[in-house]
Amino acid sequence: MPSIDEIRELLKNMSNEQRLELIRLCNIENNKSKDNEYLNRLSNNHHCPYCGSNKICKNGSNHSKGVRIQKFRCNNCHKNYTIKTNTIFYYTHKSIEIWQEYIEYFLQGVSLRKIVEKMDKKINLKTAFYWRHKILKVLTKKDDNDKLGGIIEADETFFEESQKGARKVKGRQARKRGFSCYTYTKKNKVCVLTAIDRNKSSFTKPVGFGGLEKDDVLLLQRHLIKDSILITDGNRTYRNLYDVRLKSLKFGKPQMQDNKIIHMNTINSFHSGLKKFMIRFNGVATKYLDNYVEYFKNIKDNIDIFTALLNNACYCRNIDIRNKRVCFERIKIS
Repeated sequence: MPSIDEIRELLKNMSNEQRLELIRLCNIENNKSKDNEYLNRLSNNHHCPYCGSNKICKNGSNHSKGVRIQKFRCNNCHKNYTIKTNTIFYYTHKSIEIWQEYIEYFLQGVSLRKIVEKMDKKINLKTAFYWRHKILKVLTKKDDNDKLGGIIEADETFFEESQKGARKVKGRQARKRGFSCYTYTKKNKVCVLTAIDRNKSSFTKPVGFGGLEKDDVLLLQRHLIKDSILITDGNRTYRNLYDVRLKSLKFGKPQMQDNKIIHMNTINSFHSGLKKFMIRFNGVATKYLDNYVEYFKNIKDNIDIFTALLNNACYCRNIDIRNKRVCFERIKIS
């Protein structure tokens, strides 16, 4: 191996074209080593993605564009897999380095077209759209068990129903030049239920069309810690919640109680920021509304998305995103 002095002498004798080619080759090798480092951090290195067993053994490797992909075999379910199986990087032909560059722009809230331009068209517009929803699916799965405690503010906000991207509008007349095709009522809008505690932990989910109903607030019940204080604007539907102390504010106005001011300023600020965030997309299809609400939460919380992607096994196909339908989660009332 040549010494540093010998390398310097070689550089002096090189032309500009040769130096640029050397820099390009060095960058390629550097990206390969980074990709191997990221792949070694995937959760599939320790558990089978099919049965979750840790009784696994190495079973050779694949080489893709100079990057070594470790293969494993599960001694429990006897299935073979690679460390990318059932992760967000499954069936992707791009390096993890490109994914990380995309995620940086994703966190900044940059539009898809600008992301493609800033990445020098390493990916196309359609790929950028699918990657956004794949990332949000993983993050939504990660937040399923978040708990809220202490003083919690709960309220709902509403968004216009949208069939953006559909070839034919179903169930109503098309809106022309931004005007509504029907009079304003809550029945025509999508209700987004939100709850935030003083530690900034939050629950946000589209629950259905129209006003809040009993089975909608039961979705929130699973995320509330027992004996928490829940502050609402007086909506009687929240009385169906149990194991919480309910404080209702008339018209949502701050009040004095036990020498303390109880208010809903935090959740009102959250809703205001969410509405402004949605404006940049010029309308969001109702079937994707839950993903964009999650998008806003992650930007606001500034979480380490890349680490979350490495530690969560969750794969979503492009066709699943494309064929997604409007569907709201429900809990059966016994």
